[in-house]
Amino acid sequence: MDAWTNIHYREFYDCPRMIVATGPGGTFLFWSRFDDARDEYATHYEVWRMPALAAHDLAGSWIGLEKRALERLPDIAVSQLPFKVERGPH
Repeated sequence: MDAWTNIHYREFYDCPRMIVATGPGGTFLFWSRFDDARDEYATHYEVWRMPALAAHDLAGSWIGLEKRALERLPDIAVSQLPFKVERGPH
């Protein structure tokens, strides 16, 4: 859980559902998508290693952000997120 910085998230429902964080090895996108067929969120995060992202990259919509990824990594369970994210005032 050490060395994670610049943690940003979107779509908070029980936990953050889309996160960009910088940590060991670079910048990563974590996405727990909503499954319309099941009418619930996934219990895992899809994970991508991203290029360095500027503030303007995070200011707009994050839809399609994964298309800029350097590589797709294995999924991780929502409960296994390697850092803690606390919900801020929104």
